[in-house]
Amino acid sequence: MTNRLIATLLTGIAISALAHPACAQTAPDTAPAAGEPAPGEIVVTAQKRAERLQDVPVSVTALSAQSLATRNITDTTNIGQISPSLTYTQGTNPTNSNFRIRGIGTAVFGVGNESSVSVVMDGVVMARAAQGFTDLADIERVEVLRGPQGTLFGKNATGGAINIVTARPTDTFTGKMSATVAEMGEYHVNGTVSGPLAEHVKARLTAFYNKDDGFTYNTTLQHKTNGSESWGVRGKVEFDFDRLNVLASASYGRTHTLCCQSVFIRADNANLVKLLSPVVAGPNNNQVSSNLDTVTSTKQQVYSIEAKYDAGAISVTSITAYQKFNLFNNQDVDNINTGVPIYTGGTAAPYYASFDVNGGAWQLDNFTQELRASNAHQGRLNYVAGVFYSDVTIDRGFTRRIVTCNAPASAGLAIGAACPAANTVGSSGQSLAHLRSDQYAFFGQVDYNLVGGLKAIGGARWQHEFISVYGFQYATPPFAGDSQNVAVTNGYTAAADNVLTGKLGLQYEFSRRAQAYATYTRGYKGQSLGTEYNQTFNNNALVRPETVNAYEVGFKGSTADHRLSIAISAYLAKYKDLQVQANRSDQSTGNFLFVVTNAGHAETKGIEIEGTVRPTDRLSIGTSFAYTHARFDADGLACPLQYQAAFTTVAYGAAAPTNACFKQVGANGVVSGANQNVRNGVLPNTPAWRFTLNPHYDLPLGRYTAYADANLNYQSSVLFALEQDPLLVQKAYATVDLSLGLRPAGKGLSFAIFIKNLTDQRFYSAMGHASELTSQTVTPNNLTAFVPKAAMRYVGATIGYSF
Repeated sequence: MTNRLIATLLTGIAISALAHPACAQTAPDTAPAAGEPAPGEIVVTAQKRAERLQDVPVSVTALSAQSLATRNITDTTNIGQISPSLTYTQGTNPTNSNFRIRGIGTAVFGVGNESSVSVVMDGVVMARAAQGFTDLADIERVEVLRGPQGTLFGKNATGGAINIVTARPTDTFTGKMSATVAEMGEYHVNGTVSGPLAEHVKARLTAFYNKDDGFTYNTTLQHKTNGSESWGVRGKVEFDFDRLNVLASASYGRTHTLCCQSVFIRADNANLVKLLSPVVAGPNNNQVSSNLDTVTSTKQQVYSIEAKYDAGAISVTSITAYQKFNLFNNQDVDNINTGVPIYTGGTAAPYYASFDVNGGAWQLDNFTQELRASNAHQGRLNYVAGVFYSDVTIDRGFTRRIVTCNAPASAGLAIGAACPAANTVGSSGQSLAHLRSDQYAFFGQVDYNLVGGLKAIGGARWQHEFISVYGFQYATPPFAGDSQNVAVTNGYTAAADNVLTGKLGLQYEFSRRAQAYATYTRGYKGQSLGTEYNQTFNNNALVRPETVNAYEVGFKGSTADHRLSIAISAYLAKYKDLQVQANRSDQSTGNFLFVVTNAGHAETKGIEIEGTVRPTDRLSIGTSFAYTHARFDADGLACPLQYQAAFTTVAYGAAAPTNACFKQVGANGVVSGANQNVRNGVLPNTPAWRFTLNPHYDLPLGRYTAYADANLNYQSSVLFALEQDPLLVQKAYATVDLSLGLRPAGKGLSFAIFIKNLTDQRFYSAMGHASELTSQTVTPNNLTAFVPKAAMRYVGATIGYSF
């Protein structure tokens, strides 16, 4: 690892002649001109140009590098701590993990469609959500834009966007490094050097290494799991001439995780209790007994060139980028010790003797080109307009293998005994599913001062996309001697669409320190096609586009002395054909099927408040509050497992009930699986109430400043299942994080100690039903959950040095 890291660092220096990030602004020390930032004010690029956060008519949370470091936020999965209506849901791997903003996000097992929350790194849109779950190293700031952002940030930002801006090269030679050690084997090391290379040329090089031993103990393998190891390097070279600025970037990162494995929190079946031993299922369980680790490995490369030309009244920006992403994962689905197929009880499926193979690899290649122009200086008319092109290809492979004991042979076997040689073995997979997506768009947004402080806002985006999927499955099972457990299909499907979206609004500036706005936004997320192993490639169902009409009013203001600042927004967003992943599984037959489909409609509405009070120069108290009411309708979802045995049979042609479990008789007399038509359902992992309180105190000590920082986070209960399963509910909880530190006024040593989750509050970031010995008729209440490290109290320390 050491030699490889050194080699990569040297390679990063060599290839630093290619690179890029978004504009990082520093407030001037002199009195500001109109529209210019004053010292201490935050500047964001939420509208594709540098503006004061105070002036932007968008709901934005922005946090600086220092604030992120103070709270020990080291990766994107933890940024939910900084935004009042952003949540993160943990899946078994990055592909099916997701962000949600105001209740809107997309959790899918496949790679055929994008998330509704766009992640942007230095102006480059990540093509798939899995790329956005990354380490944060040498960050200038993070912006969370809430609500549809499709006019400027692309077709999939119907829920919002996370804009990550990394630091640029500096005019003088500088550097910094830091190291963090925390309980349970957590380590972080990162370093940066930056400065001029020659006249008009400067560079920046950053490297990081992170390791977490894990926090869940595997009693079978006798080691910790749910840990990770990652490292990466980023190089930037900036050329700054009279009117032309060129910034080239190259980044490379790798991650290997034994993640993410859930634990049993409930086991009502006596046979399952025996099979889990010595693990005891329960709300506080933090052990597993599986014979394999759930593993995920990723590799990401991003290369970009940003060129800005000052043509006087007009500023022209070009961003050319290429990204490559590889992911491999495999999940031990049965979650018990099945190194050899064992008898788990019962005489029929789905009491698996072994379910250890469930995963595969996929690779993404994406080329993007954005060219835009904007007015160079703020005036009565301000605009940004541009064109965008994207070419995405994804190659997906997947294999699943399920072993069950033959019913006659299993008679008389003890629970946990090895199955006889003659087992029922089913396996299948796809040697390839190839997805291609081409998109081009024209976009623009203007604001025009009508009279006094009143501005009109208008924006539009026209875009065209062509998508296609060609897939073929193994003609024979991937494991010799197995039976085929899905029908073999090969085929090609393609589709195209054109759409016009946009934004309208009014903004009134009462003064430099107060403004109000009202906006209407039309958002759009493109259609998608399936890429998974059980996909019928010769009849690939097209998932319709997701659209939204969103309305928002807001106010942003601060006192003249900045002792008080506040931002308030109220919103209503109505979604049509919301893209969701529906559970169509039938555990009575051992059929696991999750498909991306369209919900009838969804509606989210709520209020968000963010504010900071500064009673003295030393004390600041930040707070945020969010109320979110997120509901949806959808037909054809699976019923909660515990309700499936008591279904209602609906005759052919008769209307199905709502919010009740039923089986429909088809025209051919065949009865479908147990389904439900949900009305006014609650969107997953969307707390109705969120509240944060962040008091921070600075104490000057010569050229150093000592500080104390506390962060209280409260959220109300959440439902984790689209199927409205009352067993899969996380109750309301609150956590408290503390940090004490010492930092220099300029350069020098810094030190901090922190305590995460001071009260040792237990909570889950995902829940589900166990696959083993769990069905409608046999203890459907067996439950698993993913327990994040943040759900345990632990202590750590960070030491840093800057020069």
